[in-house]
Amino acid sequence: MIFGKKKPAGMDIKTLRALDKKPVKYVTERDSETFREMKLGAEGAINVSDIEFTIVCGGVNVIRCALGSVQAAELMNKSGLTVKGDDLDSGRYKSIIAYYSDGVVSADRKK
Repeated sequence: MIFGKKKPAGMDIKTLRALDKKPVKYVTERDSETFREMKLGAEGAINVSDIEFTIVCGGVNVIRCALGSVQAAELMNKSGLTVKGDDLDSGRYKSIIAYYSDGVVSADRKK
């Protein structure tokens, strides 16, 4: 390396755990064939347990990965994060973007 140490890719487990209960405005996934963004869910939260990293929107798991194998990195503008990993629910590899919410997400929605 010419310029020194290479920074490790993504967040460590301690940083991931700090995101527990962080509200999410919405979550998108890019289709690898059409390169279009698909909205997977809205009004959710990030949940981090001792063994799993999960993003839930509207009571549905958008992504659920083993904590030790998930790769996450914050967006440059700090408005959200990218998450990559093998989804335990669907059994396929997912790469999603979760955008942080400004406020607190409530379970009961008033319309």
